[in-house]
Amino acid sequence: MAIQELRFRASHLRAVLNGDKRITMRFQDPVEVGPAVLVFESKPEVRLPGLIRSVVAKTVATVSDGEAREDGFPGADAVLGGLRDYYPALEPDDELVIVRFDIDEVSRPQRMHTALDAEDARALAEFYRQLLGLQYRPGDEPPTDGTPDDADWLVLVDADGRRQLAVQRTDVLPRSTWPSTEIPMQMHLDFAVPTPEALELHRLHAEQLGAQVLLTRTQVESEPLYVLADPAGHPFCLLVGVP
Repeated sequence: MAIQELRFRASHLRAVLNGDKRITMRFQDPVEVGPAVLVFESKPEVRLPGLIRSVVAKTVATVSDGEAREDGFPGADAVLGGLRDYYPALEPDDELVIVRFDIDEVSRPQRMHTALDAEDARALAEFYRQLLGLQYRPGDEPPTDGTPDDADWLVLVDADGRRQLAVQRTDVLPRSTWPSTEIPMQMHLDFAVPTPEALELHRLHAEQLGAQVLLTRTQVESEPLYVLADPAGHPFCLLVGVP
């Protein structure tokens, strides 16, 4: 048997993820208590596993102020006008259902490491490796066969293999003048999510919170990612990977 779907406009995703929205009112939309998929009509769609806790039928005119406010209305008097945006033919005596729902715990982005820019990636990686007692991720060690060391991305891990720092090479890097603001600090954060579906979910969530997509690289199956700027302009990466 197919699991029922509860569909929402994409604009509701932020409130649902943050836990601010756990109630919805539906008209002529059969809903039952039990498992459900919460579908947000974005491009692409975001689908979250959920659970419908209760379904209560009542007429529009008998919705209480408390129920109305839970669903984002200022009061019961605003319910009819607000729902007519979805159901234009809705009347005060029509029966709707008040649906209370939860979502399964969503895997939030996990910090993988902080990434530092450097004109000489190996030299900076060596500095932090020795300063912090870290080690290279397998495969990132300096070459021992006499070949040129042209690494442009190096990852440092702790004794348990957990990522701590990454260093990426850049051709030109003016030295920071901090605390003067002429040339700011140069680094970014990488955040890992477990699946491509989670990548799209958290990309949309970040945009709704004020982030801007700077680069899309979702076509690379080995490590799909987005580079975004936070509301203050700092770049960060969301990617499918293991923290």
